[in-house]
Amino acid sequence: MNKVEKKFDLNDFISKNKAEKGSYILEKSKKILVPKTIHHNLKEAYKRKEFINTFIKDYINLDQNTEKEIKENIQNKIKLFKDDYINIKLPKLMSSKKNSLFLLCDANIFRSAQTISRSVSTTMGMLWEMIATCSNNAISTEEEFGIKITGVDAIGIIDDKPTYIQLKTAEDTLTGGHCPRSEMELSIHDFSFFATAFKTGSTWHFKSEKIKKYAGEDFWVKLNLDYSFIFDQIKPMILEIENKYVELRDTKI
Repeated sequence: MNKVEKKFDLNDFISKNKAEKGSYILEKSKKILVPKTIHHNLKEAYKRKEFINTFIKDYINLDQNTEKEIKENIQNKIKLFKDDYINIKLPKLMSSKKNSLFLLCDANIFRSAQTISRSVSTTMGMLWEMIATCSNNAISTEEEFGIKITGVDAIGIIDDKPTYIQLKTAEDTLTGGHCPRSEMELSIHDFSFFATAFKTGSTWHFKSEKIKKYAGEDFWVKLNLDYSFIFDQIKPMILEIENKYVELRDTKI
């Protein structure tokens, strides 16, 4: 006699810890059949998203915060990022002697400025994901379940549909060579788009006829988050990091 498959129980699932949730998803995903049209590098991503789609809408809708709580969560995440960067990452980077043309020429101001600006831009990518998941209608599978879906930074319930999002800082963050890969990663989902946290007016490096793209406020409004509020928190954070960098730089000159 074939063993009857146990029906998914949302209450049982949410009672599990992060690791247990991830293990459960991976185990159930093994049974998903993958179309032959899916690239072999994305087969696991396809299986995971297919199973996740069966419950993610109800899962996300369980946890609903007030607007005040959402803004407090955003502020807390920004403060944690800023404190970590200023107190830990910045001093380490300033003391680094990584080889470069500027180092060979003893151009220490150029050397450190290049290193820090690149580092801030790169590490802030994680911050946008954390802010996005402050929304009542979005989660990160890494944060919630400890598992990654290739090319996806957040899942949002948009227009009542599970929507898979790849998120960058600005229009020119993605290198042109990575565009085909991003398009392929997002194309395995029924609903997906490419987004940037800010609209700088730069030329888009992500060019696709299949996948939509949104920048700045056009993106955040889809998660019911206040872009102006987010920007008003980010601006002083960046300036504070910059001021601390100048302070550390000047003490070394």
